[in-house]
Amino acid sequence: MGQKAKYLTLAEKTAALHRQKANYAQSERGKATRRLRRSQNYAKAHSCKGSSKPPLASSRLPPLPRVLINLANASLPDGDLFRCASQSADNLDESELPQWDNNPPYAMPPPSDTPAEVRFTENLVQVMHGRNSCLEKEQLQQRARKYNAGRPDLCTELKRAIGVLLGEWYILQDYISDARDCDRHIKMAQCLLRWHARRIYLYHTEVEKMLNGLDPYI
Repeated sequence: MGQKAKYLTLAEKTAALHRQKANYAQSERGKATRRLRRSQNYAKAHSCKGSSKPPLASSRLPPLPRVLINLANASLPDGDLFRCASQSADNLDESELPQWDNNPPYAMPPPSDTPAEVRFTENLVQVMHGRNSCLEKEQLQQRARKYNAGRPDLCTELKRAIGVLLGEWYILQDYISDARDCDRHIKMAQCLLRWHARRIYLYHTEVEKMLNGLDPYI
């Protein structure tokens, strides 16, 4: 006996395929696939060829998302903890801070819902922003030394970093928008999202200047 047809008409088959695509697009796997494709396309568009010839117009970097640029240029905290942490890593007890440099979900259990824990979260946000500000200045100096030493691969490194960071930025965006996590974990993810945005924007600006024959570190 022959197998019964799953769809009786072409219209039914087409409608079923549309439903399958829509369901996949809303699934976690579908979202992850789109994020990966966006970051891969961006990295491919940015890939350096290592040529010493003047760059063509087509080698210019695509523009960054406006929401990322706005986040990168948003004002940072200005409290005492931020200023202290931004001056030197020696001012901090960093034993528990590196865990917040990673993408969520975080292994640290949610804190209790008390005023003391709320204040601790607020202080932690300032400390992490200050710590990242300190690291940003150190890394900027390192790139300036590479550039002044005539490292021809710096442009390639930055372009690749933009592609990787942009993929992570999209993942963090999706996590924060869908998060059912505790307030501390969400705020730490938001902090990380902002510093990804700042690094992407800074790298993007530096590469654009290099492509235009300018020194990005003066």
